[in-house]
Amino acid sequence: NITNPSNHSSSPRRRFSNKTSSPNRQRQRVNSRRRYINRNKNSRRPVRHEISAGGVVARQDNHNWLIALLKTTHKSGPVWVLPKGHIEPANGETAAAAAQREVQEEAGLKELSVKEQVGITRYSFQAENALVKKTVHYFLMTTHQKQLTPQQEEGLTDACWQPLDKAIKMLAYDTDKDMVIKAREKLMGNSGSRRPGHPSPSRRRLRIHT
Repeated sequence: NITNPSNHSSSPRRRFSNKTSSPNRQRQRVNSRRRYINRNKNSRRPVRHEISAGGVVARQDNHNWLIALLKTTHKSGPVWVLPKGHIEPANGETAAAAAQREVQEEAGLKELSVKEQVGITRYSFQAENALVKKTVHYFLMTTHQKQLTPQQEEGLTDACWQPLDKAIKMLAYDTDKDMVIKAREKLMGNSGSRRPGHPSPSRRRLRIHT
């Protein structure tokens, strides 16, 4: 017998939905596309390397160490920072010499004794036309001079001496805080310890001085 194909029911056909993607799915695609575009933009941005130097300046008063702080204004508003600035390698300037010069210019301290380097910070930030990769060399300095004169031409509006622990709390950026912590260890002769309340940089989100 010959079977008539028309007697068999046709196999089920795959149905295609005409429904559009959900709003959440669409947002995910848009966000993914934006991230891809941003990555491509970042990869094409020029990179600028900058090397600076700064100082943790200490003054002894009645057996207590005080630290020189400068006040300036950044995007977040008024902040307390350490003095620092660019090294001038074209003039054969060393990091220690640049740190001393910047402290003299920004804080108005002329009587300075540069002791030793306390640390180096490295960080990156996005400037208007380039990605800046910055390295800053910090040096421990001492002085007997009390008078501080902030360099107004550089946007510095105030200056003060503060005890070590208070200075650490007042500083706006973790990179600066860490340098004062290291300087405190050298000044107090306690290089192997870290006081409670000041966790290591690896355990907290860093705020950097741009």
